[in-house]
Amino acid sequence: MKYPISIFLFIFMFFVCSCAGLGGFPLYSGSYGSQAASRLTPVENPATGLYGYVNDLGMWVIQPKFRSAQRFRNNGLARVQIGVRYGAINMAGKVVINPVFEHSYDVDNAITSMEKGRLRGIDLWETRDSKSGLYGYLDYYGNWFIKPQYYNARGFNDEGFAVVEVGRNRWGAIDRNNRIVIQPNFKASYEAENALRRLWGY
Repeated sequence: MKYPISIFLFIFMFFVCSCAGLGGFPLYSGSYGSQAASRLTPVENPATGLYGYVNDLGMWVIQPKFRSAQRFRNNGLARVQIGVRYGAINMAGKVVINPVFEHSYDVDNAITSMEKGRLRGIDLWETRDSKSGLYGYLDYYGNWFIKPQYYNARGFNDEGFAVVEVGRNRWGAIDRNNRIVIQPNFKASYEAENALRRLWGY
């Protein structure tokens, strides 16, 4: 029995599409996503000193525009430095974590928090606002969860409390909802920290 050529073409195209994503590009999901991530390598452009990402053919996939760049992790995110701050991008080069973190390791921890599926606001990072000079707390997207309002700030502990400087030499403590749990009547951060330990028994 003879079959029209269009049937064979249909079967062939179905097979191709089942092995690749829309338009023939691999889908970044599951274990294959981690393989795809490893195929993008951070490389410095010697002409500018900026970093981008190349594929296995040595072609620029993400143009060199970062002061530093790390390899993509299994969830498809990579830490990059834009200016003097740090954030993270996805494999399309789109910013996922805003480049507002002062410390590179905070971005690494933010990516880990995402990988674990933590709720927004459970993990927070103290950061100094470059405009006002005051401290607030960022969520893992690099958005202000607690707006900059403190002269200084410490990280949240496992119980969800952080020591902050409300005014000059006026230290107290807050919870993740920015509620005062220890009044800012201590002159030094360690005094507020000791009071927090005594109050909550840790």
